[in-house]
Amino acid sequence: MNTIELTTTEFRQNQKKFLDMASKGMSILIYRGKDMFILNHVPTEQRLDDETLEQIQRARQQFKQGKTKSVTNRDELNKLLESL
Repeated sequence: MNTIELTTTEFRQNQKKFLDMASKGMSILIYRGKDMFILNHVPTEQRLDDETLEQIQRARQQFKQGKTKSVTNRDELNKLLESL
């Protein structure tokens, strides 16, 4: 496993760089005084339970089939929310 060690200051100054590195599989160890933190990428599939993933899949399918509502302004949004 590839690992890089840095301070919180270094992390703050280059967050995007280190987050990109973590998303590519590198482990980032961040030190703050005597404390150490590990930054690792967690794929979306590992963060969501099966029920939530199924809901997302159903929503994507409905979108592909055009079974969605489009809201373009506040009045339309209010009407949609009132209808729920």
